[in-house]
Amino acid sequence: MRHLCCSKLLFLLFLGFSCLHAGPQEKSAIVYYGKDISYSNVGIHDYIIVESDNISPYTHGFKSYKEKIYAYVSVGEASAYRDYFKALREEWKISLNRAWNSVVMDISNDDYHAFMYERVIQPLIDKGYENFFFDTLDSYQIAAKREEERREYERGLVRFVRGFKERFPGSKLIVNRGFEVMDEIHESVEAVLFESLFYGLSSVNLAYSRVKKEDRRWLLNHIEKVKSYGLELICVDYIDIKEKEKIGQTLKKIKELGLIPYIANKELTRYGSSSKEAVRREVLILHNSLYSKNYSGAHQMASLPLEYLGYIPIIKRIDQGLPDKDELTRFKAIIVWPEQPIKEEAMAFREWVSSVMDEEVKLLFLDGFGVSDDSFLSSLKIKTEKNRSDAPERQSIAFKDPVFGFEDHGIPPYNDTVYMPSSADALLLVSNRHDQASVLAAKTQWGGYTLSDTAILSQGTTSLWRINPFEFFKMVLELEDIPVPDPTTENGRRLLFSHIDGDGSMNRAEWDAKKYSIEVIYEEILKKYTIPQSMSIVQAEMHKEGPYPKDAAALEKEAKKIFQLGHVEAATHTLTHPFQWGKIVDGNLSEAYRLKLKGYDFSIDREIRGSLDYINTRLLPPLKAKANTIYWTGDCLPGKEVLEYVYKHNILNINGGDTVITNDRPWLSLVAPYGLKRGEYYQVYTGAQNENVYTNNFKGPFWGYKKVIQTFKLTEKPRRLKPIDIYYHLYAGSKRASLSALNEVYEWALKQETMPIYTSEYIPKVMEFYDLSMMQERDGWHIQGMKELKTLRLNKAMPSFGYSETVLGEKAEEDVRYLHLNTEAQKLKLFVDEFGQKDKSYLVDTNARLLGYKKEKEISFGLQAYVDISLNYHLKEGCEIITRPEAFKKVKKGALVSLEFKVKEADVIIRCQ
Repeated sequence: MRHLCCSKLLFLLFLGFSCLHAGPQEKSAIVYYGKDISYSNVGIHDYIIVESDNISPYTHGFKSYKEKIYAYVSVGEASAYRDYFKALREEWKISLNRAWNSVVMDISNDDYHAFMYERVIQPLIDKGYENFFFDTLDSYQIAAKREEERREYERGLVRFVRGFKERFPGSKLIVNRGFEVMDEIHESVEAVLFESLFYGLSSVNLAYSRVKKEDRRWLLNHIEKVKSYGLELICVDYIDIKEKEKIGQTLKKIKELGLIPYIANKELTRYGSSSKEAVRREVLILHNSLYSKNYSGAHQMASLPLEYLGYIPIIKRIDQGLPDKDELTRFKAIIVWPEQPIKEEAMAFREWVSSVMDEEVKLLFLDGFGVSDDSFLSSLKIKTEKNRSDAPERQSIAFKDPVFGFEDHGIPPYNDTVYMPSSADALLLVSNRHDQASVLAAKTQWGGYTLSDTAILSQGTTSLWRINPFEFFKMVLELEDIPVPDPTTENGRRLLFSHIDGDGSMNRAEWDAKKYSIEVIYEEILKKYTIPQSMSIVQAEMHKEGPYPKDAAALEKEAKKIFQLGHVEAATHTLTHPFQWGKIVDGNLSEAYRLKLKGYDFSIDREIRGSLDYINTRLLPPLKAKANTIYWTGDCLPGKEVLEYVYKHNILNINGGDTVITNDRPWLSLVAPYGLKRGEYYQVYTGAQNENVYTNNFKGPFWGYKKVIQTFKLTEKPRRLKPIDIYYHLYAGSKRASLSALNEVYEWALKQETMPIYTSEYIPKVMEFYDLSMMQERDGWHIQGMKELKTLRLNKAMPSFGYSETVLGEKAEEDVRYLHLNTEAQKLKLFVDEFGQKDKSYLVDTNARLLGYKKEKEISFGLQAYVDISLNYHLKEGCEIITRPEAFKKVKKGALVSLEFKVKEADVIIRCQ
């Protein structure tokens, strides 16, 4: 990780984000040189400086904030760990910076300039970086012995900066200092960063130290000169993270000077402090399950409640390394879920828990401690003693908090140890006839715990929550009420989409052997239901060298017919339908794990992008939107490498997750979260499982997919956890019973109040959930990273927000309110409305998108939907609603006006006296 260079040998750089309340008009900065950057933490800032070697430029978060991201480039020095170091010419190396074990480069050499443009900067541009942070500008001072040499290097530095702007005119530039040449380069610079105004690092051992008054005076003189050019100034000071009072005082002093502050740790690996402070939404879940991440209890049970509360689960195995103190600064809280005893890592784990206590991060041990010896429990301020009752004897419940009894009301199991925490609120207390009382679950000063089998009851392959995880997590981890970004809803309506996996296009209808299942789906479903539909194909099924060569041409013809339909979008289900993605080794997948295709050597590129090219060039009509989505196949477990390929090529992805909750199995564990993070990338899950699961792998009962209606209902009440996703395979068209079930599902869905969208429109909403960054202000909330995701869910305890260019309206349900946002607004800002909504005009709900929203003397906007428009609007007294065309049905009940149209586009004006 590279340092920042100061004039006269300064040291590191800055990064972070704010700890004082600030308005969006106050700019802030963060520099992050670590790996796996948290965009929910950094996205709120105006300047985000990163070490490009440590993060991927292909993630959704990077693409969301790329206009604010600056890639680190060392201009005046080079280090051996850089991949371009060996290509540097010897004559360009003029000295050594022994403090950093780096080579000082000849910034006056034009050939070196060309090298930097071509070998360092252009590759970063090609990867997606737009903006740059130039460090080590004044390292030439190490080599310059005479004034003329100094001036020659400075002239070279000016040529380099100006040449950069000429070659990359669309790129913005931040420089570290460069005061000596600022007169010549200021027109090429966006902002200037400098270090150590009040607190810096000593030159001997890089210890945190106070800056001398004379050094500060020297800096302030240069600062005034930079200010005269109208440039932003970013001031980086270094203070130990534990000295919170000093950090706060220093932030205030830097801001009072009109500077953008950043307080960093010396390694630049923590999320420090600036003018803005993002709400920490990430919750770390550590587990040691015998199963892979996607099958762990941490993922299948704990993730969904956290997401519903607006928080982001980050799941890691304990044996893959515990996060250090720097990494802990990204997390709101930590859950430890030891699904088996912690053995080999026990000593490291005990020490790590102590460090977490020092960081004041709330910690929850869920379903046991993993390490249960007395000394460890004593460090948690929990005393233990042997249970004097024998196992068969029943214990009685002395106290049970209302959070218990969520899905199971049984008595917790006997434990041969009695647990007695100090300074804790007991949530479940049991006693025996020996006057022993054991606390099986508690909220403590450091977080809380539940003993094994206390919070969760496992029954075979199903697990039930004994404790209400929504209330429990919020209480024990002290999770604040925040506006929850909600990808299930838009403009007050539950989202509805449908997507089809391309398997079984060649199956024959059982009532007519001449008809393919793809043909039946076309005639009986896709032509009939004209809501947005999304269908993928398996290219091998339509390939003359594939498993069905005699049917290939006919199947391709049927696919073309389907994609001629205006309401059907295309996607790929790959070329050869990999059955097990984890069996890919060195980029190859054996034919045993995919469909066979003569003469084909497996390639991820051919599977995904190649099949998309086939669809776009062979199957789609000329003016149709191109296919750009993969529906995962087989086990739906793509590895990190495959996901990176998809993100690198800007391809959307969906499938996986097991949302199969039904009336006979109404358990929360059977509802999947929105997705799963693999490496730096997210796999987006479906809204519900496909008919294969409901029909016993399509072995019967073939009408089983009717039960998905139960799934849709149970994921709507008592909480809306999922959109409605009608998800099935093409082979569903081969059986009368499965076809009948499909029709019943569609008919039910069309009777609900929904907003129909395409599958490709749902996926970005989920990705934005994970990357959205928000901060709380005195008068509301400031939000970054929302574009496709347009809904915030509030609980009823939260204040009402004023309706403005940002907030278009809200819809109240039983316990929550859905806030509708205009994400085209320049700044997403929620202002608290002290007067409430009674005397306001606002949108209640609609199945259409709002376009061109304006609020001037009157409110005006356009409506655009995929189906006939319906609209509910709250009108304050003295206002009227005017539409073009007129609604064919208009009902007014008090302040609520309900409109229905026979068109998919309309214009609306709200005019008041």
